Amino acid sequence: MKQNIFGDLINWLTAVYLVSLGVLLVLTNHGDVVLWLNERHTPFLDVLFKYWTYLGDGVLLGVLGLFLLFTNYYRFLLFLVGVALQTVFVHIFKQWLYANEPRPKVFFQDIVDSLHFVEGVAIRGYDSFPSGHTASGFFLCFFLIMLVKNQMLRLVFFIIAVGVGLSRIYLMQHFARDVFFGSFFGILSVLLAFILMSKYENWAKLQKGLLKS
Repeated sequence: MKQNIFGDLINWLTAVYLVSLGVLLVLTNHGDVVLWLNERHTPFLDVLFKYWTYLGDGVLLGVLGLFLLFTNYYRFLLFLVGVALQTVFVHIFKQWLYANEPRPKVFFQDIVDSLHFVEGVAIRGYDSFPSGHTASGFFLCFFLIMLVKNQMLRLVFFIIAVGVGLSRIYLMQHFARDVFFGSFFGILSVLLAFILMSKYENWAKLQKGLLKS
């Protein structure tokens, strides 16, 4: 599994994404991006993001985890370490440091009647920072980026991750700030997992899985 970390194309795209979103956060007020995107809703985007956001659900992490358990113990342990790191990062901020942080629905309660909400999407009111869905989506996609060699497939995974973050803002579940740090925590968890587990990569016993034992 010897590879460059992410690869040149994804590195550049990731840098552009994080820097651009970071600059946007500096130049705008809290909630401006949510309101701007909310004014540009369409029936097509409603359906698109309503289902795209599920790509950041923990269910997909579970599916990938089971697949790795059956095919390669090293990758499975690598995955577990990364998931644990991502969970800790999100939990520390969401449940401790920024517990009960209002989400857009509560933050904009004075104008909530004029806002667009996607039908069928349950909107939460608190625990906004950071976006757990975004963290999971970025962790999942960047973990897969590390495993595959096909550049087009890597690009697809990157687009999926960005789309998950965008969906959280569009659906009025999170602010751009929440998405930025969710993205960062997801990517950071992947990097740290690979660094921490690198010395075990060539262990022959770990190159098996339940189906290869």
